[in-house]
Amino acid sequence: MKHFIFGYGSLICPQSRAITAPTLRDAVAEPVIINGIERVWSALVEDADEASSSTSSQGREHIRGWTPMGVRRGGACNGILIHVDDEELKRFDVREAGYVRQRIDLADVHRHVDSEELISANMPLWPSNSANESESKDTEALSPFHRLDDIKCTECRAVFEKASEKRKRNRQKSRGEGSAQECEDVAVWVYVQTESLPAERSFPITQSYVDIIMRGCLSVSRDFARRFLETTHGWWHSGDAVANGNDDSAEQAVAVDAATDVPSVDEHHTWIDDRNDPMYVRADSEWSLANGKEIDELIQEHHPRALKRRVLSM
Repeated sequence: MKHFIFGYGSLICPQSRAITAPTLRDAVAEPVIINGIERVWSALVEDADEASSSTSSQGREHIRGWTPMGVRRGGACNGILIHVDDEELKRFDVREAGYVRQRIDLADVHRHVDSEELISANMPLWPSNSANESESKDTEALSPFHRLDDIKCTECRAVFEKASEKRKRNRQKSRGEGSAQECEDVAVWVYVQTESLPAERSFPITQSYVDIIMRGCLSVSRDFARRFLETTHGWWHSGDAVANGNDDSAEQAVAVDAATDVPSVDEHHTWIDDRNDPMYVRADSEWSLANGKEIDELIQEHHPRALKRRVLSM
């Protein structure tokens, strides 16, 4: 069986991926969209050796770790597909402590297409898994989501072909014409956190980690980076709204209109700007400082309230 890992956080970044999995340094990753998975800041990390490089710095005494990415059911999520062999898959299982590997339904796997191309083709910005009879094989073949002529990862071509076949079988099953059995020779895996908890003051979101992911996203395209921001939830936690899965309403509930409403490191916060003194062990401070303005402008487009509540790291 061919194995593929769906990377939705730091694995998107080639530089970080080469450190995490040195044997994949030269591997080609393919941008994808997965339906039915939603990315959220929700996986607390406490191990100091993995979690941070300087949580003991002055002004960080309250910080016990940090909050990386997790996923939950619902919505859609962009990321990358990367082919791994059996031995590399075992190494990932060991490295991804606090996560469990789960198989993704191939019907939910779609290649990423930039919004500009989709708009030009008068297509929806997000792929659909609809089993509606009107979505014929010919219709799917015409969609930019299903063209395979420009796939960079040759191994990933098999994933998209099998995914298209699975959606076809699903349509046939909806008409009572067959079954949608699982593919036996291709598997796409995602690592899901064992415990979901929102970011909080002792386990904040660190900008140095955000920058690593954004670096990877921008290496694909600016549109891909925007989609990462659009499909990532939990940037601000202010109570039960996030715990209940409705972090958008929580973010909107934050009062930010007053000119004097400037948070300090001593107040409740979930996101710190640590670019000058990175906490994330694989941070690239030089790159972050050089590209921080562009990244903040992109974040401002999607999460302005949360960005205003980001505090400076001491």
